[in-house]
Amino acid sequence: MKNRIIAMILIVSLILPLAACGGKTAAAPVISEKMLAEAVLNEENLVLGSEGVELRLDPVIVSSDVKAIISEVSNAPALDDEGIISLKVYDFKLENVSQVDGVIQLAIPLKLVEGEIPGAAYLNESTGEWEPVAFMYDKPSSSVIIFTDHLSKYGVFSVTNAGKRHARVEFLDLYGEGTDEDFQAAVEEYAIGGVPATQCFDIGAGAAGDAMQLGGDFLGNVVQSAGYLAYGDDVLSTLGDHLGSIGLMLSVVQIGTNIYRGNINDAVVASLKTSLTYVLGKAASKLSSSVMSASMASIAIVDYAINKFGTTAIEGRADIYRDAYSIYYSKGEDGFKGSDYWYKTFYPMFSDPTMTEESLKTEIDKIVTTHCNEFWTGTNKSGVDYYVSEAREKMAWTGGGAGLNQGLQDSISQERRSVLYNDVLPGVFRQIALKINMDNETKLRAEYKALSDYLNKTIAFSVTDTKKTYAKHLVRFSPLNDKAEIDNWTGKFKDDGTLNTAFTLYGHMVAGSPNKLDIYAPDADMEKDEPVKSIEFKVTPPAVELVISEEAGRLTTLITQRSSGDIVSNFLVEDEYKSYFPEELYPLPLEHMLSQQPISIPKDNIISTSLSGSWDAGTESGKNSRGDEWSTSYRYDVHNFDLNLTLKTNMELPVIGTDKKGLLLDGAGTYSYTVTITTVTTGYQETVALFEKAWSEGSVTRSITFTSTGNVALYTSSRAIDSSKGVVVYPEGIDNLETLGVILEFENPINNISGKATSYTKITWEDETEKEESSTYTIDNLDPNVIMLDASKIYFKYPTN
Repeated sequence: MKNRIIAMILIVSLILPLAACGGKTAAAPVISEKMLAEAVLNEENLVLGSEGVELRLDPVIVSSDVKAIISEVSNAPALDDEGIISLKVYDFKLENVSQVDGVIQLAIPLKLVEGEIPGAAYLNESTGEWEPVAFMYDKPSSSVIIFTDHLSKYGVFSVTNAGKRHARVEFLDLYGEGTDEDFQAAVEEYAIGGVPATQCFDIGAGAAGDAMQLGGDFLGNVVQSAGYLAYGDDVLSTLGDHLGSIGLMLSVVQIGTNIYRGNINDAVVASLKTSLTYVLGKAASKLSSSVMSASMASIAIVDYAINKFGTTAIEGRADIYRDAYSIYYSKGEDGFKGSDYWYKTFYPMFSDPTMTEESLKTEIDKIVTTHCNEFWTGTNKSGVDYYVSEAREKMAWTGGGAGLNQGLQDSISQERRSVLYNDVLPGVFRQIALKINMDNETKLRAEYKALSDYLNKTIAFSVTDTKKTYAKHLVRFSPLNDKAEIDNWTGKFKDDGTLNTAFTLYGHMVAGSPNKLDIYAPDADMEKDEPVKSIEFKVTPPAVELVISEEAGRLTTLITQRSSGDIVSNFLVEDEYKSYFPEELYPLPLEHMLSQQPISIPKDNIISTSLSGSWDAGTESGKNSRGDEWSTSYRYDVHNFDLNLTLKTNMELPVIGTDKKGLLLDGAGTYSYTVTITTVTTGYQETVALFEKAWSEGSVTRSITFTSTGNVALYTSSRAIDSSKGVVVYPEGIDNLETLGVILEFENPINNISGKATSYTKITWEDETEKEESSTYTIDNLDPNVIMLDASKIYFKYPTN
């Protein structure tokens, strides 16, 4: 799924040693305001506007006259540190009102050209900082529509892709285009499991990755460690938590937005209500409350299943009671309840974590019904007769009030109940849903801000070379991608062998997630020359601290001198009659297997490994000089080569006077393994006969199992560079030694060998008469004591690279 989530985060790039800049700081310009519009707003006049800038109230907000003012603001604080983003700022005021129940809608014109993205923020005047705000961009009017429950200075702006690096993600347009089903799947996943999981994570990773110009798959791959080795477990876990929360909140907001706009299907609403039942009873959290409130919003707007109550004609004097009833509920009378009352009464119920769908509907209808019936009860302190007299006076009624009964009362109350549900409460419920979604979008922007803050934390990076071997050497992080500014990831060791810098997680990700520090000679051409040393690292906030110490090197891997191809080259033996693979070449199978499975030497120098492997040479065939046909095949199966060996010495030191190193190696232990050799040889030839021709064909399948156990030694093959001089080992290096390789020698082997063969012969005469014979027998001419006497060593490379 792809969401069009347009967003970006402030980049703080890596800067290697920077020089401080001095100078005086210019005084910040003074904020000034110019009045744009002023008016008194009330239930009949809910909008103040001029030049496309609007302040729009709702009946749930205002129940009496209130003075409203819109002013254009100059010299407001900058949104970004560089002051590059241009803000259009307006101050919106309601006299003596700072916070309201419900949602105020503000409109600020903002024309966008192709490729531009809208953004909005409000100024927290107590801190002087811009903060995120819920908003949407209305294309038909080319305006930013801001949703808020408090008034302040609000600013809008636009950025292009090139300018997005200056705007943090939480200030930008977060409305996306995706399927309701995808968003609903994420909500259901959370509702059932109690935590954001795969669906939430995928939506969050794709949205945030696209938003931050990292690519839709980047963050997902980082958290799943798919090819990204630069980050520690803490980074991966924290990113995963943020992305899961963003995915869930984004899904909740998208569903809520579509519900409010009327772009939602019944199946999604039904599924959303199912999610509500799962969430109820779970531990309350910002995520669960958002899922629950979004479900309630769908009930409020889409599925508030109250029938539209019809009205019944009332005969004769019933009309006077209807008029008396209407007077009681008119504005200024005891029974009047405005939209603000209904909003304040019902809104808390939509955020009550104990409310189910049915209990919500039941409680709302109970309150509405009680209100509609109070005219006939003791709640009406003046009494019915008083309002009947009021109706006579105001409506010029004559006659009595006879005929009032329970049926008539119910009918008149039902009329008002119908008017409330059809004409008054829908607007109240829409305001509740709008407030719910505004709150959820605020939480979504808070999640984006939390991710933004985390990715923009500065991570200190230091390297200390204890012996100053790399003093004045050049360094560069690697690997870097095309987005990286190479100079910002390049530096130099100080004379004291130290290197200090800093970067942010985001800057590191944008540059390609480098996980190596390459060290070059002081005069190296870094574009052409190879590094003299590379150090791998993982980013682990708040600091990465590397120490280079001149510890003695060591052999870390046993890699055979011969490649697997070299080992079996010339393996096929040819003579004048046929060709065949020899069975007695040991330890060829073991060496061949080890050429494909190198042995690692742990840091504790204790090797304990068990390896198995097989190889099939395939089938070779041909004809001899007499025209006889032959074929042969070979296969080995090594079972459980167990090697247990301890190295007393494993030290690599520089060879004095050269650029090479020498290896001191001394190890001993035990070994055991079993190998099965299977060969098949076939032949076909014409057979000499007295009276008629005959042809014979045959095959021999031999299977030999060889088992060997014993001691083993691991040591170096070395020689003196100058044979006339001795080899001397100093603490800082070795004099006059050349290491040629490493030898694994099998000592005092105890061998066992057994074999069996199956022979098959078929003779066919010219008259097509056939004779077949087969037999299986034990191979007797096998001597385990002579095997490996002259071939008891395997040779390994040094140096291994």
